[in-house]
Amino acid sequence: MDDHLNQLQFEHAKLMAEFDTAHRSLSELCAQVSELEEEVEKQKLVISETAEGKREAIRQLCFSIEHYRSGYQQLRQLLQGHRRPLVMAT
Repeated sequence: MDDHLNQLQFEHAKLMAEFDTAHRSLSELCAQVSELEEEVEKQKLVISETAEGKREAIRQLCFSIEHYRSGYQQLRQLLQGHRRPLVMAT
């Protein structure tokens, strides 16, 4: 009977040690998950800022293209208005 009781106590102690180890591992993993979630949020913010910068660059490029297109059209109209009529020599 004492052997059985000692064996049960040994198994109990072993299970408690495994429980403590598992509990520590769980705590470490939860902390790691929390850190990773914070890192993901930081990266999302960086990506969002980068995307906004790209959108702003595209807006500025579109404005520049429109400006130069307008200038080109004005120059073309001006040149068409000053064209000399062709006269056929006989």
